[in-house]
Amino acid sequence: MPVSRPHRRAFVPMIAIATGLSLLSGCAGTPTDSTTKPAAGSTDASFPVTIHNAFGDATIDDKPTRVATLGYADVALASALGANVVLAPESFSVIAGEGDDPNLPYVDALANDTTWVNPMSINVEQVAAARPDLILATAGFTLDEALYDQLSDIAPVITFEEQLYSATSEDSARRIATALGETEAAEKLIARADEAIADLTTELPHLDGGTFLYGQARDGVVVMLVDERNVTARFMQRLGLVALPAVADLQGTGSVPGAVDVSFEQAPLFDDAGVLFMTYQSGALQESFEKDPVVSSQAIMGTRYVPVDLETATALQDPNIAAVPWLLDKLRPGLALIPAP
Repeated sequence: MPVSRPHRRAFVPMIAIATGLSLLSGCAGTPTDSTTKPAAGSTDASFPVTIHNAFGDATIDDKPTRVATLGYADVALASALGANVVLAPESFSVIAGEGDDPNLPYVDALANDTTWVNPMSINVEQVAAARPDLILATAGFTLDEALYDQLSDIAPVITFEEQLYSATSEDSARRIATALGETEAAEKLIARADEAIADLTTELPHLDGGTFLYGQARDGVVVMLVDERNVTARFMQRLGLVALPAVADLQGTGSVPGAVDVSFEQAPLFDDAGVLFMTYQSGALQESFEKDPVVSSQAIMGTRYVPVDLETATALQDPNIAAVPWLLDKLRPGLALIPAP
């Protein structure tokens, strides 16, 4: 299928995950109001459809039958919308050597003949060998214009519209659904996610106005995600929570947009948080954080501190609507620790 790219514009990714499992480094962007719309006169499952990407326009001539997915939200949404996924990113558990199942826990297991790729380094030959007629890369965190051009020689490529993780989860779902011809199914997924959030906030009414901290410990520093430029922080805000002001109001530039870097020596600030969620790039970094003398002496560490596993951190990095019910189940025990006002 041809890919039409009438015009291009320079694009510089906001983030680049070059090495390691930097689960937070891809979280950035502010929500946009733009949505992807089918070509004029088209309806659900009507083609051709043209979608504007950060790197140009992609035209899909017919309803896709073989879909390659390069990001975690891409495979979750494509699978939930009933697409035939022939290529998918393997789970971070596999990449980190902490598991052997490439499937994501919130996605129905894909077929045995699925081609699995490492999302940290997309192999173009692998993608071509899977013979896709559509490539979804709206959450492809290593995608750049050069890779986009290579992939576009294989099949139409659907990326983020402006910046990685800048759209709302609803708009991302509608974007993928438009490419797949499954817009009605997407609305049902959105409604299911909204219902899951509503059920949780009804079950845990003390979340409204409660405080949280969510961060990743690095070498002597915690990268705390605190404001709405970060999709993770925005998701927590949907639950009624606010980032602990004592940390959110700290001055300085964080390692990623929407974050603030906090030294271990500032750990006494953590004690007033309703809950402290933490994720780590390695077990060694987790041990370093937990055993730090200042950190370990804080009362919250024995009461409202919740380590987050790799797959939960991955889903929370970009909370796509297909993953929301599963993600809330994983977060519920920690959220229940937040004291009532």
